[in-house]
Amino acid sequence: MTLDREKIEAFLDRFVGFASGAAVIGLLSVADRSGLSAYLAGNPAGTATEIAAGSRLEERYVTEILSGLAAAGVVDYDPETGVFQLPEEHALFIADDSSPYFMGGWLDMLPSAMTQIEGVASATVHGGGVGFEEFGGSMIRGIDRGNSPSQRVFLTRRWLPAIPGLVDRLDQGIRVADVGCGSGTAAIVIAKAFPNCQVLGFDVSQEALAVARGRAEGVPNVEFHVYAADEIPLDPGFDLITAFDVIHDLPNPLAGLTRIREALRPDGQFLMMEPNASSRLEANLDDHGALLYGISTLHCMTQSLAHDGAGLGAAWGAEQAEDLADHAGFSTFRPLDDITNRFSAFYLLEL
Repeated sequence: MTLDREKIEAFLDRFVGFASGAAVIGLLSVADRSGLSAYLAGNPAGTATEIAAGSRLEERYVTEILSGLAAAGVVDYDPETGVFQLPEEHALFIADDSSPYFMGGWLDMLPSAMTQIEGVASATVHGGGVGFEEFGGSMIRGIDRGNSPSQRVFLTRRWLPAIPGLVDRLDQGIRVADVGCGSGTAAIVIAKAFPNCQVLGFDVSQEALAVARGRAEGVPNVEFHVYAADEIPLDPGFDLITAFDVIHDLPNPLAGLTRIREALRPDGQFLMMEPNASSRLEANLDDHGALLYGISTLHCMTQSLAHDGAGLGAAWGAEQAEDLADHAGFSTFRPLDDITNRFSAFYLLEL
């Protein structure tokens, strides 16, 4: 058998890219947790010595981290002056948690997911999975940091207004539930923006709900309760139910969707956000797809399989989502194509 030398060299380059990306995520995670990223975003450019002194961090670490980030193109480097600078455009992604472009959640989620590789490998051999609780507080923090910036910026400005007539109903006051509410950002944003509404957040994580309740102090029209998606209360029903990046994680997504339908009032609406993907592998063969299948294997799918669940995975896609909605009894499944988002797809489901 004759090997193709060009394929060998090409894949070597690809593999170096894989390893480099993982290493850069590690560097960015250290920079994030040590405060270096925040310092770079809020202060003038400087040499490693100046940055270390200003940030009160150890110079040897600062030098090595900045060198790696310069090699990756995260920070700019002037070899004549030895000055490093974080461009404002890059700071939006790694240092500004008020920016809708902020990706800091991945700096918690990916390291947390990597800690469970042995468990996922064991499940690959023997079956089962790794439960959500095994990932610990870092995963909860990462999901919160990953989802909250866009929810704070876009939820009331773009996502809810994409449903005709919904904002008027919210202004008047309706009952709203956020299923899989996590640390509560979406529920609190809705409650603050529409004080006439009663908003309830449901989740199974006591740790995430503790964060949500702390954030909700002083917001009288929101409350949080421990309920799984297939256990949410039916009486007196809800006019709007939301679920942001939740359904594919459920052990029993059909039961969850069915319960959501049952909890809706006759004119109720369900806004579902899920990863932007196709159900067909051939349509996901790019870096975005690789990221989805990767985080799905290491977190989304395995936590469902840990409870003998369906294990839909993050890349279950629009086609499978529509089919599941039909089986759950929804008569309407409409993609909200006016909401443009590279990572997420939005669907309106009605009775």
